[in-house]
Amino acid sequence: MKQRSELFDQFYQELRRLARRRLAAEKGPNDATSLVHEAYLKLRTWGVQFQNDQHFLATASNAIRQVLVDRARARATRRRGGGLDPISISLGDPARCSPDFIDVLLLDELIKRLAVFDARAAQIVEMRIFLGLTDAEIAASMGLSSKTVKRDWSVSKAWFRAELSPPTRLSHSR
Repeated sequence: MKQRSELFDQFYQELRRLARRRLAAEKGPNDATSLVHEAYLKLRTWGVQFQNDQHFLATASNAIRQVLVDRARARATRRRGGGLDPISISLGDPARCSPDFIDVLLLDELIKRLAVFDARAAQIVEMRIFLGLTDAEIAASMGLSSKTVKRDWSVSKAWFRAELSPPTRLSHSR
């Protein structure tokens, strides 16, 4: 079993590349190096013993999510005093700038709710959005087929849209 520092050293450049790619589509402050370093500090405090490279990547995506959520909360607190926009992140493919943005704090809440009834889908969403992994990369990391990952991602996006859309009222005609 590899130690945290060995895995971090092994994946450092890859995490920075993924963070840069992910943050390019983010609205808000974007410094990939500081994001990766803050995520590493979280990983150290969690004291997780990683079973393999895939476990490390899954946990790293969670750490990056937590860093972005912490930043968004701090920014929201400062914003109450004036002028700062919320941090938003794209739900689309990080390689293409998608107009489909969502506030990081709202996304965090949705992922938590999704995890209650579908933990695998929540992990797929987390790895795709916060690390910017492709379907193939997620499939390899989780030991799933790309088809399963695509299906879970599609269902998750549809669930997010349903959760975000205003409730429709049925009108009764007389």
